Amino acid sequence: MIEEQLTQRKNKHILQRFAKIVGIISIIVALVCAGYLLSLTDSEDKVMKAFFGSISFFCFMMGLVLQSIGSANLPDLTVPKDKVEQEAERETGDEK
Repeated sequence: MIEEQLTQRKNKHILQRFAKIVGIISIIVALVCAGYLLSLTDSEDKVMKAFFGSISFFCFMMGLVLQSIGSANLPDLTVPKDKVEQEAERETGDEK
């Protein structure tokens, strides 16, 4: 096997998949809040405008971060079992 194949993770971890799903939901919530904020243009309530503006910004940024975490290609840092077993056999053979 090539070294690059040993370090590439075949499947995404469950937390990466969860982060990607939460990121998508967060972006959808941000778009809904931004849409509602646009409907408040005639309103005089500045507190509501600030609230929905900040919520839409926060959810959108959180969605971007979680999307990048979910789509990251993380390396597989586990030690292959066959190399560990071969090294253990060599060490026991050297001791005898």
